Amino acid sequence: MTDHVKLKKDLSWWDCSGIIVGIILGTGIFSAFPGLIAKYNTSTFIILLAWVAGGIFAWFGAMCYAELSSLFPHAGGDYTFLHKAYSLKGENVVSFLFGWSQIFVIRPASIVILALIFGRELQNILPAQMVSAMWFPSFFFALALLAGVTFINILGISAGKFTQNTITIIKILIIVFLIVYGLIKAQGVETNFAPMFLPEGKTFWQMIPGFFSAIVLVMWVYGGWNEAAYIAEEVKNPHHDIPKALFMGIFGVAILYIGLNYIFLLHFSPSGLANTYTPSSDLMSAWFSSRGRVIMSSIVMISAAGAVNGLVMTGGRMSYGIAKHSPSLKYFSKLHPKFKTPVKPLLANFLITAVVLISSRGDISSIENLTFYTAGVYWYFFALVVISLIIFRVKIKEADIPFKVPLYPFAPIVFLFVSGVLIWGAFDYKPFETLIGISILTIGIPIYYLINFNKPDNTLHLGPKDDRRINTDDRRQNKEERRKSDLGRQSSEEI
Repeated sequence: MTDHVKLKKDLSWWDCSGIIVGIILGTGIFSAFPGLIAKYNTSTFIILLAWVAGGIFAWFGAMCYAELSSLFPHAGGDYTFLHKAYSLKGENVVSFLFGWSQIFVIRPASIVILALIFGRELQNILPAQMVSAMWFPSFFFALALLAGVTFINILGISAGKFTQNTITIIKILIIVFLIVYGLIKAQGVETNFAPMFLPEGKTFWQMIPGFFSAIVLVMWVYGGWNEAAYIAEEVKNPHHDIPKALFMGIFGVAILYIGLNYIFLLHFSPSGLANTYTPSSDLMSAWFSSRGRVIMSSIVMISAAGAVNGLVMTGGRMSYGIAKHSPSLKYFSKLHPKFKTPVKPLLANFLITAVVLISSRGDISSIENLTFYTAGVYWYFFALVVISLIIFRVKIKEADIPFKVPLYPFAPIVFLFVSGVLIWGAFDYKPFETLIGISILTIGIPIYYLINFNKPDNTLHLGPKDDRRINTDDRRQNKEERRKSDLGRQSSEEI
């Protein structure tokens, strides 16, 4: 492996959209979240409004990330943005703490939960005799999935994107089927929409706390759009393709989420939806009896596998981006000369995630508790990233910004407000676990100084010449490629 090997620019806006949609469309929409949101709100309008608002807020955040990715089209994503904005006098504690929490807690826990869901659903599909003969079947199915997607992503970005695009298309078709078939079967259930606006005995002001609780849950289900920043270095035209992919991806997901929740409300009513933790499975059972649950298990399994593949793909790029800025981690900053993939970061992420999987002993609830520990911290770093956008807007000339956030500064301010609500929601919902999460984060501070993690190659240098040069070279290369493509089309037409 050599230093001059670079990540292969092989991703189009369509591929980026597939990765974004594949990660967002995990298992949350098929599981307890729609019911939990209905439990806080007994109004059809308020529930659907929460899903619409969540899509808008996610779009605001995504546009902030699109501008940052156009400024710094590197593999590190959030780490790169935090590194550029908050490195001061040779210290880089903020970005280190982000990497610490992501690599060792947040990302492994998310992957393990999804992998165990995959294992549990596969266990439901296979013959009972085969499953009973196995030792901890969910655990081994989860480990096999993790090893499989890691191997696929080691082979190259083309293999990873093909897998992700295929699974994403399947998931979209599944949700479209649920919506269309739900509309076909809707005759006679229109009365379930009541109450449409305000429940009896409730005022508008009494509905606001429930709406805020719904937003906290909805934003979790919309989570994952920021992953596009980790693959910016491999996008053919990051200044154009990433904003387009984020817009199309989030718009498409929002339509699917709103449509599916409309079907849930149509068939269950708000109170009925609040009393089920598996609305999709219940609907499929009602439509297709026992076969419906088998079909639904397959759907959830495919969704979980797609989300795991996306998180593994972007996680390897994030670790690679961190290693490039860290002399002590130089060993992990090399790419494979043939596959042009960050093999060592991908393998390291596999080992860390496997340790978390083993420590879970196949029990999803133990890992879910771990994610609650980091919920407040997760949104705290989101807020810091968006604040870094404001810092760069002040320090960098507007002409040097390839893509600008629409509705600036309204979009970042609204997203910062939503981030504050979600941080407060984490403290309010799980105060003890949130405080433990802060403690885990704080442990990273002495570790940073103990290993002398990073002597960054830039301090608070907000308009680096290298980044401007990369952006200029990328735009020039993209124009040249488009010119050659146009000449090729003209030649074929003349022939």
